[in-house]
Formats: sequence, C-alpha cells, structure tokens
Amino acid sequence: MLVPYWAVYEILYDLLTHDPTEMARLAWMALIGVVAGVILLYASLMASHVAAYNILYRLRLRIAEHIGRLSLGYLNSTSTGAVKKLMDQNVEKIEGFIAHTIPDLIHVATTVVLMFVIFFTVNAWIAAVIALVIILSFYLQYANFMGEKAKEFTKLYFDAQEQMSASAVQYVRGMPVVKVFGMWTRAPSV
Repeated sequence: MLVPYWAVYEILYDLLTHDPTEMARLAWMALIGVVAGVILLYASLMASHVAAYNILYRLRLRIAEHIGRLSLGYLNSTSTGAVKKLMDQNVEKIEGFIAHTIPDLIHVATTVVLMFVIFFTVNAWIAAVIALVIILSFYLQYANFMGEKAKEFTKLYFDAQEQMSASAVQYVRGMPVVKVFGMWTRAPSV
C-alpha cells in the first residue's frame, strides 16, 4: 500500500527536475501497488476470519464441555444470564480481535517499519524526530490505558456490564407471560 505514495513522490521529483520520462511507468506502478494492496488486504482478512471462526467454534465447545463438568452448586450461585453472556458476547469479542485487530496491527507495524526505512533514506534527522514522537506517544498511551486507575476503571466497567447483561437475561426469562400482538400468551421455556 506504500507503493502509490512512493510513486507519487517520484513523479513529483521528476516534475520538479524537468525529467518527465518516467512518469507513465511510475503511474502504472502506483496502480499496480493499489491493486496488489487491496488483493493482499482481502486475502489477509479472509484468512483471519476463517481462523477466528474456527477458534470460536472450538472455544465454545470447550466452554460447553467445561460447564457440563461443573458442580450444580456453582450453577446455582451463578446466574444463567452470566453464563449466556460468557458463551455469546464474550466469545464474540475474541472474533473481533482475531479477525480485525491482528491484521490491522500487522498492517500498521509493517507500514511503520517501511516508512522509517523510507524516512531514513530521505532525511535521517526528520526520521529521528518522528521516531521520538512515536515513542513518546506509545509511552503516553501506555500510561493512560495501563495505569492503576485505568485497570480499576476497566474492572468496574466489565463487572457492571456483566451484571447488567445477566440481569436482563434473568428478567426476560423470569417473565411468566409476554404480550404479543395484543394477546397474552405463555412465554416459551428455554
């Protein structure tokens, strides 16, 4: 995906030096770079989605097997809403990480490394300043998201989210009747 930017840089350089002989070749290189980047992005997303869904399937099977081996005392003290949230929502969050976040992280890391190679070939001082800014931004992000206050807030957030989800499921399952289209019928037992 960096090939088009490099080609535009070379085209502008050729225009400024009054040497327009390479512009058509560079324009084709930019187009080929865009097409190849889109094809590789599609392939990586498809591969990551296949891997994510295979992992989710196996994980749900293992969780169901584990729940089957738990004592009834644990299931009496734990709401069915919490178990359902674990099986559905929590496992689905893993899909987003595997299928989207991992390919994005690899794409960003590759782009940053290649950009530094390009920056150091163009101007080492500017590249050093950019590296310093990126290191500083990583430090500030780490301080904001991994500090003690952030850990406490994250724990409170997820505990509250689990309690709300479990309560909602318990409430819906506990309703003896449900009004549907103006008629009262018994709620189906699940």
